Amino acid sequence: MRTILNAILKFIAFILAGILVFALPLALLLNNLGEVAFNQEEVGKIVEDVVINSKIIPATLEFITNRQAEQISNKIENPDRPEGRELNLYNLIYGMEDDDWVRFQNALLADEVIGGWIDDTVQGVFYWLDSDEPVPEIRWDMKPLIRKMRGPEGKNAVVAYYESLPDCTDLQMEEMQTQPGEPLPRAKMVEALCKLSTFPHAEQIEVYDDVMNMAVDAIPPEYNATQALMKQRGEFSGVYTLKWRIRTIRWNLDAVLLIPLALMFLILILGVRSLEGLGQWWGIPLIGGGLIALITGLLAVPLWRGFLTGSLMPEAIPQTSLLYIEIVKGTSRMIPPIFNPLIWQAFIILILGAVMLAMSFILRMRRETGKSSSKD
Repeated sequence: MRTILNAILKFIAFILAGILVFALPLALLLNNLGEVAFNQEEVGKIVEDVVINSKIIPATLEFITNRQAEQISNKIENPDRPEGRELNLYNLIYGMEDDDWVRFQNALLADEVIGGWIDDTVQGVFYWLDSDEPVPEIRWDMKPLIRKMRGPEGKNAVVAYYESLPDCTDLQMEEMQTQPGEPLPRAKMVEALCKLSTFPHAEQIEVYDDVMNMAVDAIPPEYNATQALMKQRGEFSGVYTLKWRIRTIRWNLDAVLLIPLALMFLILILGVRSLEGLGQWWGIPLIGGGLIALITGLLAVPLWRGFLTGSLMPEAIPQTSLLYIEIVKGTSRMIPPIFNPLIWQAFIILILGAVMLAMSFILRMRRETGKSSSKD
């Protein structure tokens, strides 16, 4: 009876050891994820690296404005402008390309401005998560951007954009019916987006400078991101529930390492009968789990890129767009802070497992040597 019971217990321990091989690297990965995702300072560094040291902002601006050009044009345009001074900004907004938005960011969105918005966002989210506030309070100071748009930086950005425009073709000149001495066809000019040869460049630049001023007038001194999101989605009916779910996830990620420890304890109780057995029952699963963790850490970035481009990327984002490329690059930068610790953790686990397996082998050799000596 005892033999049957021991066999059953060892079979259960064998199953638990197999589970431990996969549970150990998964638990380490989830714990590392929690250490990064719920560390305010670490999150701030990652977001700043992804946003500031990339072209994700101009790529996003181009994608959004192309999809909402008419809405943005109507918001910026002042309907009370004098006759002959009206501007239809749809073509101008829709016609902004990658390089135009990159120049816009370089001229007007300094790193300290973007960094301030990132700090405000991260601080607002973490304060909401640890407080009783119903929604995160996220406000962006837009005054530095407004000052730059009204200052020399804004003028230089307008000039750079104008210089990037092509010369008007004969057909465009004919459609605009431009003749020397006639008023500048402002509305048609921002629709055609080209440089007229019949008017001084300074007058044409003034038109685009006028557009810049309209855009500045449409920017509030402080942008309430929370309020804008509420207006877009209607209401935050489930945001408080979301907070508690995030808190639960945070607690679970902190406690996830208890799972492999519990498995090792159960293996110790059910299967281990000697130090020699301990080396085998713990050493082999540790080596197996360590190898999986090491391979996962080394292949994390290419695996993530393949998974992202194959399954997660929205179909609305074209593969040839700058946004598509920057999302792949940006999210790939988020992988190392999570997976790099997994590599050195895997090495420690492999060494520990090898030591325990070596201990088991030495003890077995001593036992067999002792038996041989007693027989002699």
